Amino acid sequence: MRPHESIRNLAPLSRREFAGAAFASAATVILPAAAAGEERPSLKPSQELGTKPEDLSAADWEEVQARYTNLLRVYGSRLSIDQKHRAASILTTNQHMLASIRTFVVQNGDPSACTLRIYDPDH
Repeated sequence: MRPHESIRNLAPLSRREFAGAAFASAATVILPAAAAGEERPSLKPSQELGTKPEDLSAADWEEVQARYTNLLRVYGSRLSIDQKHRAASILTTNQHMLASIRTFVVQNGDPSACTLRIYDPDH
């Protein structure tokens, strides 16, 4: 078979098919591990957070885990390992602060805590 005869037997290649094939071959060259199907082991959000701090209740720790899971859902692919660890520590610290605020009992008739009251020391 002559070279020009084999070309005639092939179906015409559309622009989309060509672009898809070019993209796939470029991705294979750039990302050889992804092409081989290798996956790095991923940790569950609860494993990335570590153990529950002793001073947090179970409900508070569940809230930290829920917030961390949501953070990973939204920004997980863009965060490095260090950023994920920092986010976990920030969420835990914030939960400590929220727990102390939530223990303060407030009734509906209590005045707002956001008002500034200036007292004259002479009176």
